Amino acid sequence: MSHHQSLSLEPVQTRHWFAQLDLHLERRGAKSVLSHVRHQGPLRVQRPFYPEENGCCHVYLLHPPGGMVLGDLLQINIAAAPGATGLITTPSAGKIYRAQGFQEVQRQQVHISSASGSCIEWLPQETIVFNGANGRLRTRLELEGDARACVWDVVCLGRPASDEVFSEGRCEQILEIYRDNRPLLIERNRFDGGDERMQARWGLHNAPVAGTFLATLKPTRDRVDALVEALEALAPAPDHQWGLTQKGELFIVRYLGQSTRLCRAGFEYVWRELRMDLTGAQAVAPRIWNT
Repeated sequence: MSHHQSLSLEPVQTRHWFAQLDLHLERRGAKSVLSHVRHQGPLRVQRPFYPEENGCCHVYLLHPPGGMVLGDLLQINIAAAPGATGLITTPSAGKIYRAQGFQEVQRQQVHISSASGSCIEWLPQETIVFNGANGRLRTRLELEGDARACVWDVVCLGRPASDEVFSEGRCEQILEIYRDNRPLLIERNRFDGGDERMQARWGLHNAPVAGTFLATLKPTRDRVDALVEALEALAPAPDHQWGLTQKGELFIVRYLGQSTRLCRAGFEYVWRELRMDLTGAQAVAPRIWNT
């Protein structure tokens, strides 16, 4: 697949708000640059930032409407050329608003393609799925050669701070990772408001927040034990459950609990601890995370 070819994973619904953003990163001299940016509809990026000495390009993705309504489609395509490094994040939580009758889906599709020698970090803020929404979130990574990646995906069902329970509607969360066209992970979660799985102990156990963190790393057993201890101290059971596993070349951290803030804090802690192994540089958090 060409790294300069954007991918449309599903047909565009012209009756609704379609937005697409294509980003291409290349290594030029001492830093990585946005060599190509193309947008359609309300998706933009701010100018790139360079808070790291290694020239990693930090990009803030902006969606001015702030959320998706019935039938909307957001398509985000990120391509990294050999040797390019980029960290892409968002300044605020995404939102999927109530969809009357659930006839049509509100979709966000993220496609990341990384050439050998590149590293992409896709670290957006959480997605809040309002009660009665009909959301479909799909993230697909295609890695070539020794390309590296770090991704997290946090979903909040309902609005716990407003005592809104996710009692109706649905949200489908799809995560796919390939290396050289071979699948490393294909995962699909479906959350149905009011379903017994939302309350059952073998399901979500009334936890509104579910998060997945993954990186192309193999930390040692001692480091994993230390991460487990730190995460459990940050957000202890029973309100917060952490799971850390190694699946082939992917290190995976999962969160199920009551707080997007603590989920994000835990994922950021793991990211900081492992960043040197991933990129060869200490973590420098995007400034926008502090606002």
